[in-house]
Amino acid sequence: MHNTKISSPRDLIDIERYPIDEPDSPASLRLIAQCHEALEEKALCALPGFVQPGVVKLMSEETAPLVELAPYRNENGTFGFVSERGGQWPTDHPKQTRIPNRYRQVLNHHIPNDSLLRMLYLWAPLTECVRRVFGSETLYRSQCPHLSLTLKVAGEGDTDGWHYDPNDGVVSLLLAKPDNGGQFEYAPYLRTKDDERWDDVARVFAKPEQFAAQPTMDTGTFVFFNGNLSLHRVTPVGVTARPRMIALLSYDQQPNQVFGQRYITHLRGFPADVDKQVHS
Repeated sequence: MHNTKISSPRDLIDIERYPIDEPDSPASLRLIAQCHEALEEKALCALPGFVQPGVVKLMSEETAPLVELAPYRNENGTFGFVSERGGQWPTDHPKQTRIPNRYRQVLNHHIPNDSLLRMLYLWAPLTECVRRVFGSETLYRSQCPHLSLTLKVAGEGDTDGWHYDPNDGVVSLLLAKPDNGGQFEYAPYLRTKDDERWDDVARVFAKPEQFAAQPTMDTGTFVFFNGNLSLHRVTPVGVTARPRMIALLSYDQQPNQVFGQRYITHLRGFPADVDKQVHS
């Protein structure tokens, strides 16, 4: 499926700028140190131009036909992933806020084994780089047949509402940007393990332009993100000729990790054949 000129995963990335195939080289060690610092200070480390521009285009083209197979999530939920459960919540409390989630998600089993995206995901030096950046003693690619490697695709009006991730260590690759909207926004380390800091959450909900960061990311940017304590969302996509498309690469410190069946069943329960126009 992939371009014949690409014979190795090294051909996918800007290896001179990001020499992850030489993990003990001075340049690679500097890169890891810079990523550590960025994660500690800002909860996010972005590597612009990580994937070569021509390769990003090929990845987008080869994954575009998969979109029509993807379940379309369209629901409003209450604000989740909180440690405080039960109790009575005032009507103006952030816990009562309805959070929209509208996007397609191409699941792992729909992504061809010979795709460029999978070639990158299966590359051992990339896994080792991710391990070093997050400081894990061990790290393995997820073995989940549904969610180990996925694509989130957001067309006009779609959004990924405010949330925390259930774990730290999210890895993503931006494949396509919309013409308008679809901005990633986040508040680094807004909550702690012991305090949800609801007043701060309310401020971010009310004035994200003031209390959340809006990092600029172009296609080909590879991102490490600590999202368990960092509130974040993707703003609604505006009028656009192309969707926002981002790949999510999943790893775990245990060798045979799979995602919970309850969540997978929920996600797969959304229809793929909805009247939703997504442009490639």
